[in-house]
Amino acid sequence: MYQALPDELLKYFLYFSFSAFLGWILESTYRSIKEKHLANAGFLSGPFVPIYGFGALIIAIIGRFLGNLSPVLFWTGLILSPTILEYLVAVLMETFFGLTLWDYRHEILNLQGRICLKFSIYWTILVVFANKILEPWAFSKIASLGPYLTHFFSGALLMYFIMDTIHSVRAVFNFKAVMADLQKLLESGGKFLTSFDLISNALGTAEGLKQKLPQELKRLLKPIRAFPVLREELRSRFSVFPEWIREQLEKRIGK
Repeated sequence: MYQALPDELLKYFLYFSFSAFLGWILESTYRSIKEKHLANAGFLSGPFVPIYGFGALIIAIIGRFLGNLSPVLFWTGLILSPTILEYLVAVLMETFFGLTLWDYRHEILNLQGRICLKFSIYWTILVVFANKILEPWAFSKIASLGPYLTHFFSGALLMYFIMDTIHSVRAVFNFKAVMADLQKLLESGGKFLTSFDLISNALGTAEGLKQKLPQELKRLLKPIRAFPVLREELRSRFSVFPEWIREQLEKRIGK
């Protein structure tokens, strides 16, 4: 039993990773169709959306340990779990990062903009798919890997998730720091100046300089692309930028 427990945990971790990958495909496809351009969805830089992995993991755990409940209680727990998870993740992100990363206030029957009926219906469909189709198929494939590949893939994915999470968390905190600096400029009536602006003002050659988006602003693009709701937070501070920066930002962040 002692030896089997870690292997069982690794299988659940691989299932989490696979579900997070499928969630990235689903979310990126939905976003790409909606926004009419290729979109890389999710908090992480790589092709994983962890909330889908956690959702699938919760469904699998409920199915394993609460399967002896009455069908009504069992399916009620399964169906409600993704919506409850989405609400809790929204609260945690707002609490720890001070950011609203999705906003359903424009949707009918929403709760504080964090969850809504439309997406709860989508989650219900995914719950049935995960429980009846995805989970049995995925665990059979994971079992066929054998112990060595299971450990190898688990170790590699764990290291990847750690590095990507650190990078992504840093990007979000950087976004908040830059937003705070821009807000101070906005309130004081100041302007965002780059080295291009200083040189062009001194030499009078603004049109002759090849201007590139400053690195500190390029770092804002990743969180914005992952969570389009952040676009408006940046746009609300556009007046502090020179026109050429506003134009480049508009091209990169889209509508």
